Amino acid sequence: APALLGECRTGWTTLQPGLQYRSISCLGDEVDLDLHVVRIDLHRWNLDTVVASPATGRTIAQNNDASFVVNANFFDPARVPLGAVVQSGSVVHAARGSSWQSIFLIDGDGKPLIVMPPEWSSHRDKARMAVQAGPRLVVRAHTLTTFKRDYAAARSGVCIGANGDVLFFATPQSRRLRISEIARVARRDEIDGGLACQDAMLFDGGHSVNFFAAGDRQRVSVEGDPVPVFIVATRHRAVDVSQSK
Repeated sequence: APALLGECRTGWTTLQPGLQYRSISCLGDEVDLDLHVVRIDLHRWNLDTVVASPATGRTIAQNNDASFVVNANFFDPARVPLGAVVQSGSVVHAARGSSWQSIFLIDGDGKPLIVMPPEWSSHRDKARMAVQAGPRLVVRAHTLTTFKRDYAAARSGVCIGANGDVLFFATPQSRRLRISEIARVARRDEIDGGLACQDAMLFDGGHSVNFFAAGDRQRVSVEGDPVPVFIVATRHRAVDVSQSK
């Protein structure tokens, strides 16, 4: 079970092999914090996008046999996705030019990256999956401190660790953090109740936050309004060598 270290809860539990969960609760810092975090081993799990009629994360998980789901892109009033979406190597939606948004992708070598829209053209043809959403929080281990609209809201996003680990995070719908606050949490060391991100960005926040993770004995769910774009994690299928020759 997670151990309390000072005022912050630390430690991971295994939902499934290669799929770990951690909850963070801290008191007495800049803000008391509730955050759900899932760490995914890309050698065991496949990340891809799902674009569908607006749905909740729980429904998307059921319909796609996914053990982990998180909301991603912004969308217009008709709930049409905005910005880059790549699904299984195919561009489903084109990127949008933006000075403050960012794009999370997995490239052809299985490497996770966060890039700005002006860099997208050099990654587009090699991306296995990609989504475009909110601002970057951490860039090359440096916390960003200036944001265009630093208001408090429910938050979700993605973090890339120093060793290439991919972590997804979300607050409960009742927990509202400013972008600058979640940026500090993203960079803070794990032992101090942070995520220790080398790079991090936000997805669509507020009522759009959907986060679902399922293990054999534990489930975690943040259910917001139905949205049209998700990142899903499904287990790698074993290859039958005798049939592949």
